[in-house]
Amino acid sequence: MTMGFFHKFRYFFVNFLRETSIHGFVHIVSIGVHLIERTMWFSFVALAFYGTASLSQRIWQRYQESPTVISIDRNMFFWNTTFPAVTVCPHRHIDDDKLTNYLNSNPAKFPTQDDREEFTEFISKLSGATFENFDEVPMNRTFGIPSSDYMELIWNLSWPFSPEVSSGLTNKLTLVETITELGICYAINSHIAAYNSFQYRKANSWHLIPSSSTVTVHPLDGEIYAQIINLSTAYEVYFHAALDIPDISKRRYSFDDTGYATVELTALEIRTTTDARGLSVSQRRCRFTDEAGNMEFSPVYSFNLCRVECRIRIALDVCQCIPHFYRSRTRSGHQYPVCDFDGMKCLAGIKDEIIALHSDRMKIKCKCEENCDNSNFLVQSYKSRVWFLGANLQWGISDYPKMQLIRDVLFRFTDLLVYIGGTAGLFLGCSLLSFTEFIYFFSWRLLKFLMARNWMDFRL
Repeated sequence: MTMGFFHKFRYFFVNFLRETSIHGFVHIVSIGVHLIERTMWFSFVALAFYGTASLSQRIWQRYQESPTVISIDRNMFFWNTTFPAVTVCPHRHIDDDKLTNYLNSNPAKFPTQDDREEFTEFISKLSGATFENFDEVPMNRTFGIPSSDYMELIWNLSWPFSPEVSSGLTNKLTLVETITELGICYAINSHIAAYNSFQYRKANSWHLIPSSSTVTVHPLDGEIYAQIINLSTAYEVYFHAALDIPDISKRRYSFDDTGYATVELTALEIRTTTDARGLSVSQRRCRFTDEAGNMEFSPVYSFNLCRVECRIRIALDVCQCIPHFYRSRTRSGHQYPVCDFDGMKCLAGIKDEIIALHSDRMKIKCKCEENCDNSNFLVQSYKSRVWFLGANLQWGISDYPKMQLIRDVLFRFTDLLVYIGGTAGLFLGCSLLSFTEFIYFFSWRLLKFLMARNWMDFRL
């Protein structure tokens, strides 16, 4: 006996509803049940499915948006505290001897004393140019120097900054040259600074640099200080996390060339457990250093590096160029133009918006995730006294933090399955196996049934 496609499917579907372990279906298709009863049971099953789907969607949303929890650890003797990273930006940028040699080796560019003096002022202002003072750069002549060569020229003429670094730490602290939004600076205890060095950019490198272990201190170590001796110039200094870089919008401290500055800091750190690495960035709402993602100008990630890319995008959108102290080549190999005089004038006109990354007159989108492992340092006190041996800087942690924040996974994928399974059991009286059975019957078993010639001999 043969049947049409519709009748065969109806026969299959009704028999499946009679045999399934999902509650309520059997009452809808039972023989001898009144229409009102069928309608009532159909309504109950529909409401049960709606309740299951609604609660499951909320559970899934919770798993996607807030599966982590930040707790407080107060066992201060069970963890080490990261020693503050420092970026020092000397006020003196250009070396007089190098500048003289450059002028003498290019007599065609600088035939008169006025030309030499004009170029000296130009390169001095350009080497210290930031978003705050682009309008102070003399923009009368280019001296035949293309804007793409500005940073290399500044580097070749840079003043050799070579103070002594000492500390009471077991790990040796060294100065690392880095290019920041304040020009050429020098970082200590930073794992990110090397990615902004002139040599790294010049070589068009994108590889990860093996970094030394983070310098840490413990309350049992007592008061630990590091110091930079004989800076020989006035300078500005940023205190920041070892896994980040300074940001022009953050506070910096200025010291003259005749003082001995002592800075005491306190720290609040947040650490993310290894279990959180299994979650997506959107779930934990933070990034690890090796999760560069869609970063175009850096092979690593940090919160302030992300803000740098936001400023680059604004500069490109508004002024169609990139400031000379930023990397102009992307990971994909695209080369963007470096700002010339017109570009600098344009940047000077939007300096407040580009520094704050906020504007009422232009649309600025900058969504940067926090560092998963981050240290926040607060200057507790600082003082400077006259010192006859030149400028010195001493900094350290005098008051160790009494708590640490821990980001951990609270709602795992197994919890997601348990919650959804419990919801389905509550509303439908079934389990995950019931849904597997549903998929199996309406795929492979249905296909075999429809292809069978004698439906009466086919067993569901």
